[in-house]
Amino acid sequence: MDNKGNEKTSNYRWAILGIAWFSFFSIAMAWYIMPILEHELIEMYKITPSQYSTALTFPFLIAGILSIGGGILADKLGIRKAASLGIIIAGCGILGRAHVGEFASLILSMMAVGVGMGLIMPNLPKLVSVWFPPEETGLATGIYNTGLMGGVSTGLIVAPVLPGWVSGNIILGLIIVIMGIIFFAIARDTPPGKELPPLALLDGLKAAVKSKNAWAAAFATFLGTAGMISIQGSYPAALHKVYGLSMAYGGQVASMITYFAILGSITLPAIADRLRWKKLFFVLLVVGFPAAFLITWVLGDNKIILWVGTIISGYLTGGSLPMLMEVPTFLPRLKDDPVQEQHVGGVSGLLTSLMNIGGFAGLPFLVMPVIMSYGYSQGFLVAGLIFAGQAIFGLMIAFPNNTSFEKQTSNL
Repeated sequence: MDNKGNEKTSNYRWAILGIAWFSFFSIAMAWYIMPILEHELIEMYKITPSQYSTALTFPFLIAGILSIGGGILADKLGIRKAASLGIIIAGCGILGRAHVGEFASLILSMMAVGVGMGLIMPNLPKLVSVWFPPEETGLATGIYNTGLMGGVSTGLIVAPVLPGWVSGNIILGLIIVIMGIIFFAIARDTPPGKELPPLALLDGLKAAVKSKNAWAAAFATFLGTAGMISIQGSYPAALHKVYGLSMAYGGQVASMITYFAILGSITLPAIADRLRWKKLFFVLLVVGFPAAFLITWVLGDNKIILWVGTIISGYLTGGSLPMLMEVPTFLPRLKDDPVQEQHVGGVSGLLTSLMNIGGFAGLPFLVMPVIMSYGYSQGFLVAGLIFAGQAIFGLMIAFPNNTSFEKQTSNL
C-alpha cells in the first residue's frame, strides 16, 4: 500500500475508534444517571433500596455472563455486526426505562443494557488488535477505556440537568441507537488487505481457554474491578461516617478517582509501551494504587492529603486495566501462545466476563461484609489486597517487549 493508502487507513482506524468510544461513553453516561436520582426512582417505581441497588448493578452481572458469548459472536460475525447490535440493544434498554412501571420494568430495561455491554466490550480489544499496529495498541486501549470511566462520571454530573427521567431516557436512548446505526454504516471488520480467515463458532473460545496468558489476564481483571468498584462505591459514605464530611463533599472527593483514572488510562499504558519491563511496571501500578489509597485514608483528616492522595490514587488505578485489556491484542504476536488474530474476540470475551462479574460481586459479597463487621478501614484493606492480587497474575502474563515480539505482524 502506498503512503496515501497508509494515511487513509490510519485516519479511518481513528474514526472507527472514535465512534466506538462515543457509543461506549453514551451508554455508561445514560446508565449512571441513576445514582443521583436514587430517591426519585425508589418512589417512582415503588421499589426498595435493595431492589434499586440490584437494578443499578445488574448490567455488570448480565455483561459478565454474556461476554464470552459476545466474544464468540465477535469472532463469528465480525466487529461491525456484533458491536453495532450491542449498541442498539443497550440503547433500547435505556429507552425502555422511559416506561415507568414496577420493579420488573426497570430490571428488564437494565438487563437489556447488560446484554448490549456483553456484546460491545469483547469487540473493543478486537477492534484495536485488527486496526492498530503494535506501537499504538496501548494508547488505543487506554482511549477506549476512558469511555466507560468518563461516561460514569459524566452521568453523575448531567443527571440533575436532564428535563426528567422519562424524557431524559428517550433522549439518551435515541442518541445511543443512532450511534449504533452510524457504527454499522461506517465501521469495517478489517482494514483492506487484512481480512481474517473464516472461523468456526467456538474456535475463538477454544483458543482462549488454552492460553495461560488469557486466563491470567482474566483473573487479574476480576480482582481489579472487584477491588476498584468496592473502594469507589463505598468511599463517599466512608468519608461521611468516619470523617464527618457531607455526602456531596465525599462524592466530589471520590470522583477524583475516576477523573484522574481517565488521565492514567491514556498516559500510563503509553509509558509502559516505551519501557522494556512492562511486567514490572504493571506490578508497581497494581500495588501502588492500594498503597497510596490506604495512606490517604489513614491521613484523611488533613484535607490537602485527602485531595492530593485521592488524585494520585486515581491516576495510578487508571493504568492497570488498559494494560490487561491490551493482552488479547498482543497474544497473536507471541510465539508460544495458541491465540491468533481471528481468536481475539474469544479472549476478549473471557476477560470482560470475569471483569464484569468482579464488578458485580466485589462490594456486596467480598468487601461490604467486612465493612459491616469491622469497619471501613478493614474493608478498604481487604479491597486493596484484592486489587493488589492482580500482581500475582500479572507476573504470569508474557508481556512482550516492544522491540522483541517473537511474531511480527505488518504495520497498517
